[in-house]
Amino acid sequence: MANQNSDAVLSQFTQAVEKEAIDASKQLRVGIIGTGGIAHAHMASSLIMPDVALVAAAEIIPGRAEAFFEEFGVKGVHIYADYKEMLDKEQLDAVSVCTYNRQHACCTIAALEHGVNVLLEKPMCVTLDEAVEMRRAEKKSGKV
Repeated sequence: MANQNSDAVLSQFTQAVEKEAIDASKQLRVGIIGTGGIAHAHMASSLIMPDVALVAAAEIIPGRAEAFFEEFGVKGVHIYADYKEMLDKEQLDAVSVCTYNRQHACCTIAALEHGVNVLLEKPMCVTLDEAVEMRRAEKKSGKV
């Protein structure tokens, strides 16, 4: 009896969800800043989105970005040793900031100043002053 009641209760939480068709003819151009640990989760998520094109990466450790993209079988990505150079040279819609926490603020502010949306892992930054500057850059840029 308990099983039937449990099934009845659980079925109340199941909804039929219709998936919206995604227009993959218009892709978001995305870059990754930092190709270490957390970047793997960002990459795995990006690869299942047909409207996302990973086009650039910035990584300070030589050879790491190449190995990262090879691991995922992604080719044709422009790789930079400096995120500022990547932001200057690429026409990006968004970046994933996957650096160590101390670098979150500077990378995020630079991306926003270039008119690029930012996906940022927590913690947002490490000081209140950085948080204030990041929010100022966001408001000024009109980006997220």
